Amino acid sequence: MQLRPPPRHGDRTVVRLRGELGASKAPRVRRRLLRAFARAPSVMEVDLGKVTYLAPEVRGLLLAAAALARRSGMRFVISRASPLSLRVLDELGMRRLTDAPLPSP
Repeated sequence: MQLRPPPRHGDRTVVRLRGELGASKAPRVRRRLLRAFARAPSVMEVDLGKVTYLAPEVRGLLLAAAALARRSGMRFVISRASPLSLRVLDELGMRRLTDAPLPSP
């Protein structure tokens, strides 16, 4: 994901995702994440409370977003993830990239 965010001006931006996020949904998720970065928040939160499936392409986007947030000085938080999503994200090493601890799956 290539992006240079503008200077931060907002406090928190929440990206709420839901449903089965298969490979075909990856472009939509990417656009939503890019729009959230364009707001240049100090905290970027991704709410996975209604997600039932995370395709590898979407997992990669979440990792890239977390890494970009870290490089940009933003805090990156995953909220309301299901036990299955937490396990998948934990296996990917997302705990190292988030600024709020992921609960144990």
